[in-house]
Amino acid sequence: MNDVLYINGFVYTVDGDRTTAEAVAIKDGKITFVGSNADAEKIEAKETVDLGGKMMLPGFIEAHAHVTWGAIDSLFKVALFGADTTDYYTEKISEFVKAHPELPVYEGVGWENPFFGKEGPSRKVLDAICDDRPMLMWSHDKHSLWVNTYTLEMCGVTKETTVPPGNIIEREPDGTPSGTLREFAAMALVDHAQATFGKEHYKEAISWVQKEFAQYGVTTIMDPLLDPEEEAIGAIKELNDEGKLICKIRGAFKSSETDSYKHIDDFPRIREEVDSHMFKIDQVKIFADGVVEGKTAYLKEPYEGESYTGDPIWEPEALNKFCKKVDELDFNIHVHSIGDAATAMTLDALDAMRENNPGRERRPVITHLQVVDPADYPRLVDHKVAAVTNPYWHFKYRGFFEDIELPYLGERANREYPMKSMADAGIILGGASDYNVTPEPAPLRGIQIGVTRVGIGEDPNDPELILAPEERMTAEDMTEIFTMGNAYALGMEDITGSIEVGKCADLVILEKNIFEVPPQDILGVKVVQTISEGKVIYEG
Repeated sequence: MNDVLYINGFVYTVDGDRTTAEAVAIKDGKITFVGSNADAEKIEAKETVDLGGKMMLPGFIEAHAHVTWGAIDSLFKVALFGADTTDYYTEKISEFVKAHPELPVYEGVGWENPFFGKEGPSRKVLDAICDDRPMLMWSHDKHSLWVNTYTLEMCGVTKETTVPPGNIIEREPDGTPSGTLREFAAMALVDHAQATFGKEHYKEAISWVQKEFAQYGVTTIMDPLLDPEEEAIGAIKELNDEGKLICKIRGAFKSSETDSYKHIDDFPRIREEVDSHMFKIDQVKIFADGVVEGKTAYLKEPYEGESYTGDPIWEPEALNKFCKKVDELDFNIHVHSIGDAATAMTLDALDAMRENNPGRERRPVITHLQVVDPADYPRLVDHKVAAVTNPYWHFKYRGFFEDIELPYLGERANREYPMKSMADAGIILGGASDYNVTPEPAPLRGIQIGVTRVGIGEDPNDPELILAPEERMTAEDMTEIFTMGNAYALGMEDITGSIEVGKCADLVILEKNIFEVPPQDILGVKVVQTISEGKVIYEG
C-alpha cells in the first residue's frame, strides 16, 4: 500500500528523455510509480491527491548557498540589502546600534560597492556611529569588509600591514587603512574581532533557514563553506541525529585563506563522522580569485584601460599541489572562479590531478564563471566539470553593470555570464543563488532570469535591457539545471533530481505550468507544496 498517490497533474520528470506523466505514487519516502492516470487506477494508496492540472517537478536543488552564515546573518546581524543611497546604510546601522546597546560587536551584511568609490566605504562613517567597540560590515558578495577604526587598531592593521596577492587593504593617501578590506586573507586580519556563535545559535539558524528554502520548493541545499573551527558542522549533525533536517544538506570544507593545509588531515575523519543520507561533506572549497567589483577577479586580459589583470589567490603550482592532496583524500574540488584566467588555472590543476591519479572518477565543480573564455569550453567538457552558474545575476544589474562591469571589463561585460553557449558546447550546467549574496534564493527567480536575461519586473523585449540575448535558455533547460544539473554537481543523481521510480520523493508542486506562462511571470507562479522524503515540508 502506497502512502500517497498524486493524479491529474502535469508531471515533468526531468529524466533522461524529459518525459511527462500524470500520476506519481510514493511510499516510505520513495517514488514507487510514475505514469498515466489510466495506469494509476490500479495503484492502491492510503491517500489520493488530485493535482487538478498543477505542475509537479523534482524538488529544486540549491548547489551553492551559504546557508549557515546566511542564516546567522539574518537572525543575528543588521541587514543592509536593498539600499537606494549611502544614507540607507548609516541609518540602518545607527538604528541597529541604538536597538542593541548590549552587544560587544556590531556586524552586518549587504552593502553594495557601486554606492562608494573604488576605494570602498570609509572607517570614519562607522566611527561616527560607534567608536568604542568593533564594527564589521560585509558587502553583499562577502568579498569586501567595511570596518571602523577600533577594529583596525584592535587587530593591529596599520600602514605597514601587507596582504598576499589577490587581496587588498584599501588605503588613504598617507597609507593608513581606510576601512575596506578585500578578499579573504585581508578580511582574516580582523577575524578575532568578530562575534562568536555557539552550536545552539547555529541550530536555531539552520532550523530557520531550512524552512526559508522550503517555501521556494528547495529540498536539497549545498553549503560550500563549512569551517571545522566553527560550530555549524556539529549543529547540522545534531539536527540530523534528532531527525530535524527537513532538507538534505551537502557541504564543502572551507580551505583556510592563510594556512592552506590547516585541518585538511581532519577532513576525512569529519566526513566519516557526519556521513548519512541527509548530511554529507564530500567537497573542498577553493577560491581561485576574487570579484570584478573589487578588481580582484583574475583575468586573461587586463581590466579596461589598465595593465592590471588581477592576481590569483593561489600561485599555480601551489594550487596544483593542494588540489592533488584534496584528490588523494577522495574529495572533489569546489572552486570559486570569476575571471577567465582563474578558470584556466583551475583546469590546469585538474590536468595535474588527472596526471597524478589517472584512475579516479572525480566530480569537479567550478562556480560563478562570470568571464569565461570559449577556448576553455572543451577543457570544461573533458574534465566533466559541473559549471554551477548563478542565473540570478545574469542581467544588467542596477549600478553594477553601468558603474562597475562596463568600466572594468569593457566589451567583455556584454558577454559575461554565458549559459547557452556553454550548454551547446556540452558543458554540464548547475544553478545556484549563492545565498545570501542573493537574499531571495527562489529557483523560479533564477529560472526566469535565465530565460529572459533581464531583471525582475523589466521588459524582456527591450533590447537595451537584455544581457547577452544569445545566452538565453529555455524554461525546460533552466528547470533541468536546478534539478538534475545540480544533482550531478553534488553527486546525488542516483537518489534525487528527477521523478523516477526508486528515487527519493523530493517534489515541488506549482500552481501553474511554468512552460506555458509568459517568461516574465515565472517567479510569480505559486509554490503550492514542497515535499521532501515523502513529507510535506511547506504548504502555500
